[in-house]
Amino acid sequence: MKSTESSPLKRSEQEFLQQTARQRVTTYDGNTWEYYDSGRLSDDNVGVPPLVCLPGTSGVARCFHLQLRELGARGFRVLAIQYPVVWTHDEWIHSFDRFLNAMNLAEDLFVYEVSLKQYLQRYMSLYPQRVASLVMTQGFCDTRVYEANAPCIKIFIIERFPKPTPQMDAQNEAIEYMMDQLGTLSQQEIASRLTLNCLSCDPESWKIFLPDEKITFIDVGVDIARALGKCSDIAKLFCLQSYEDTSLPTTLKDQIGSRYPRAKQALIKTGGDFPFLSHHEEVTMHLQVHLRANGVFIA
Repeated sequence: MKSTESSPLKRSEQEFLQQTARQRVTTYDGNTWEYYDSGRLSDDNVGVPPLVCLPGTSGVARCFHLQLRELGARGFRVLAIQYPVVWTHDEWIHSFDRFLNAMNLAEDLFVYEVSLKQYLQRYMSLYPQRVASLVMTQGFCDTRVYEANAPCIKIFIIERFPKPTPQMDAQNEAIEYMMDQLGTLSQQEIASRLTLNCLSCDPESWKIFLPDEKITFIDVGVDIARALGKCSDIAKLFCLQSYEDTSLPTTLKDQIGSRYPRAKQALIKTGGDFPFLSHHEEVTMHLQVHLRANGVFIA
């Protein structure tokens, strides 16, 4: 795959890094969390909880640089977070909570996650006061489909990467960029992420306990007909949908649609696995709509 050094995404990342410093917080459990903070506290957003962005298995915090730049320029405070090496869901959940404590982020956060699976949703079930709404891209809640691939580590991730598609330059650039990001992760970081990804977790053993009016989900890959054809107690979910095929198995798309069947859906005609890069303007627009729907208005 060709170098990304001269790609528009790489150039925009470099411009972002020249203006926004990478920061670190070590929690009292000894784990170090890295983050970028855009749209710092101002008179316009004082007292408004930030949008917290969490990458997936192959991503790093700076893969959200376009959302941080665009939303930050509009006055929204946005944090992009890179989580530490941990080996169990419980360790991730409790360390994430300690990170939020260290950042003085008490409650009512807005979270955007990419392929972060069930352990963020488990976090929400344990700490419902922390999360006001959740935006999901390529989300799912059952890891059992991945268990057989657990020993493959980096090879498994690379083989599951979407392949470049002719006449889809934006998607191809996003794939190349994310492959480059994967190369910056250590073997231990990748092993930790795949371990979390492949640990068995029964999605029926937990439930998100939040008032319906505070729950918003955005997802890529939910089966629209199935999602809209059922009803449940979850009344205000919001799903980001791509019409085209992605690397997320259809069974998991159907599963997340069944679990949150009345989710709202923001439709993107093309976007691939990484629409926050390939179609960042649309994703940023939907994130802003999502924040406003949850009471965040920046003058």
